[in-house]
Amino acid sequence: MLRRYRIKAAEYEQVLKWTAAQKHDDADDEKSPEPLAQVGFSMPADWLPKITWAHKTKLRVKKAAHGKQVLEVQDGETWKRLVHEGGIDQFLRDALLSAASDVPLSRDAGYHIVQQRTIGISRRSFGKFIAKQAVLQITRDRPAEKKRIGKFAEKRGYLEMDLVEAKGRDIGKHVHHPVSDFYWITIVDRLTGWLEVKRSPNKAVKTIAPKIESMLRTFAKVLKTNVKYIRSDKGSEFKAETQEVMEKLGIRHKFVKSGNRIEQANKTWQKTWYRLMRLGRGDLAELDTQAQAIFNNTISSVTGRTPLEALETNDKVLTEKYAQYQKRKRVAKYRTVKIEKGDLCRYVIETETGKHGKALGYKSYRGKHWSMKAYRREAHRKRAPGEVLRERGLALSRRAAARARRRPAQSRQGGGEAQAAQGRLRRRASAGGLRRRPRPGRPRGPTFVEPKKKVVYLGKSQMLLKHTRGTHSSTESLF
Repeated sequence: MLRRYRIKAAEYEQVLKWTAAQKHDDADDEKSPEPLAQVGFSMPADWLPKITWAHKTKLRVKKAAHGKQVLEVQDGETWKRLVHEGGIDQFLRDALLSAASDVPLSRDAGYHIVQQRTIGISRRSFGKFIAKQAVLQITRDRPAEKKRIGKFAEKRGYLEMDLVEAKGRDIGKHVHHPVSDFYWITIVDRLTGWLEVKRSPNKAVKTIAPKIESMLRTFAKVLKTNVKYIRSDKGSEFKAETQEVMEKLGIRHKFVKSGNRIEQANKTWQKTWYRLMRLGRGDLAELDTQAQAIFNNTISSVTGRTPLEALETNDKVLTEKYAQYQKRKRVAKYRTVKIEKGDLCRYVIETETGKHGKALGYKSYRGKHWSMKAYRREAHRKRAPGEVLRERGLALSRRAAARARRRPAQSRQGGGEAQAAQGRLRRRASAGGLRRRPRPGRPRGPTFVEPKKKVVYLGKSQMLLKHTRGTHSSTESLF
């Protein structure tokens, strides 16, 4: 009942003063089955009539630490401590940070315990308090990436490609002879799901490129159409000679972070291959053939057909199946909150949370993936490139600075020419037109371009904001 009211500090002190002044008759106290001091007092209706919450339940005074008097209220059959708005932070500091505390250090679990013992602390105020603690901030999980539904292919001939590593030490004990590490080149058609696999002893591009050319020619025969488009990650094996193969075959190649179709195909392929290996169904070459045959004969939960059957199915029928599946598939809403001026922020250290290197040892409890210092966001406004660079300790080259000075004259000639000049300036800067401003007494260093950073803003409601080169995207709640 009392949780719906604001417990203001001034009103709390008035009620505490009245309750502390109340006394019980000694004769009535002796006759009572329990001490009357524990029964509490009910405030008369004509006393402090404007303090509504004081008339809703019984009140009593209790001694707290250091001889301090606090007010308790009866909530059902339980007595709970009443905490006013001005005393929330101090109470939670004692309740959470003391050595004797047993309150969990998270919003929902912690509030579940606090609300059993107190009245006047809301879930929001509890969450706001724990979010201010630096120890809890730097041990939070890294921000979740926004999940997007990829567009399905509407025609066959649109492929995804990847390179899968196989460890010889995991294989040799099952095939009964030593096996060196090797790789599989996997290519899948996004519409039909048809998979082609070839084994390679290494990932050198000179070894990989001829095998990819052979696989793409096989795809053209199997799909009965030319391969139009293929995408892969930015591995070195897909550059140089591999790009020459793409130009030779007239295939458009695009680099992406990862392809969901090929990643799922790799997972199924490897699971099938290693199961066959453990069953002792042949040597490496035989296992490749058997696993590929089983994969292309596995029914899809989306199309209701195996890749082998999908080859003989009209593209429109398969496309309709994918469209129906996407309508059924539901992705959790990515919660975003507007970031305001004055919000505090920490940025993510990508060397701890990235895909390679030190990130392999990423653990949130280590607290190394957030910046130790918090920064306050200022109002966003458009600034000249030179102003931004000066703040970051950089300087434009002479030629780039001259172009920046000529920009106002160009903007008077027309908006299109001004935009073109600005674009040339940006390209110039990204190609090495920036150099670090030398300090006195130090020689000039090499060209320097500031690295990208992901910044996380922790504001009034504790939000996350990705910040890359001055462009702000949407936010995400930490809770």
